[in-house]
Amino acid sequence: MNCQVRKKVSWLLPIVALPRLVACSAPDLVAEGEALFTSTDLSPSEFNSYSCETCHDREPTDGLALNKPGAPLAGVTLRPTFYGGQYNDLLDAVNGCRAAYMAAPEPLLATEHDARALYAFLESLEPGRAEAQPFSVVSVPQELPRGDATRGQDSYVRTCLSCHGQIHTGAGRLSDRITLLPEDFVIEHADYTPRVRRIIVVEKVRHGGFYGYGGDMPPFSLEALDDEQLADIIEALDLPE
Repeated sequence: MNCQVRKKVSWLLPIVALPRLVACSAPDLVAEGEALFTSTDLSPSEFNSYSCETCHDREPTDGLALNKPGAPLAGVTLRPTFYGGQYNDLLDAVNGCRAAYMAAPEPLLATEHDARALYAFLESLEPGRAEAQPFSVVSVPQELPRGDATRGQDSYVRTCLSCHGQIHTGAGRLSDRITLLPEDFVIEHADYTPRVRRIIVVEKVRHGGFYGYGGDMPPFSLEALDDEQLADIIEALDLPE
């Protein structure tokens, strides 16, 4: 990577204590950061099943690739805000993910080696998309029209399979702690009507572990998964009527 002089985010300021610095990361530091990006090692928790790559691609992909909840990270070091404007500091955004989804007990400090390595890797992905990426949250989930189960099978494979595994069997799921669909979900919500269960699926997909629902699933914005795709996935799950 070519060295260049420019303003950096506050992530690096505690290390250098200068408003401008030479941005040139050693190849081994970039490689260490890539290893953190692709593994569960960014959190020391034994309950963590996620890596950054679980939710984020490096570069934008076409519509046939996996449909992930997080935005592609190429250019993230240049963006003014993160997570739909919830954070204006990149390290805060990283620590938000680590706390919410990776069960990390302590925030990562800018002076720590892992923080420097992760930043070096993310910086190596520049220029990418420097503008803030949209992340529209559905504040009040509503019942969706019935979808198409055939389309839903494809959307499930691209959106849900990598974490939840195959429908009914869970084959290939990321962890045994992750819900087996639809069986575990139906058992957990056995006291609800079929209509309400469908709305609860929308709630879970749209809010993840937020709004008091629980769990560590990341939320899917409208940009990541539109209502039609979600309705199709619900149909593919073949919830009991």
